[in-house]
Amino acid sequence: MINTVTIVGNMGQDPEIRYTAGGVPVANFTVAVNEVYTAKDGQKIKKVHWFRVTAFQRLAEIVAEYCTKGSKIGVRGQLQYRQWQDGEGFNRSLVEIRARELELLSGKNGNQSAAEEEIPAAEVEDDVPF
Repeated sequence: MINTVTIVGNMGQDPEIRYTAGGVPVANFTVAVNEVYTAKDGQKIKKVHWFRVTAFQRLAEIVAEYCTKGSKIGVRGQLQYRQWQDGEGFNRSLVEIRARELELLSGKNGNQSAAEEEIPAAEVEDDVPF
């Protein structure tokens, strides 16, 4: 089976960076992807789809250094389904993208075009810390 998803959109907020007990950086962020289509009646419909994304290791560091709310970013990764029980005993679930590759389309912190500055390659190895 193949489990690959690619999205291009804008970051919904500054990335949230944390570290595992072993010191591995983890970045969590959301990406908004716009969809525009024409309905049967000819009216243009605009929708925004939100995706939760998690990046590990060097990808997390790159997101933390180069991206802020509004930055345009391309993400390629795998869909990951997680389930857990919250502190009040309720079952929770979440589908997110586990990033494997990033393409920074806005430049550092969204201030200049990516062509104007050198941005390190952003690809992660298959090993995920947990």
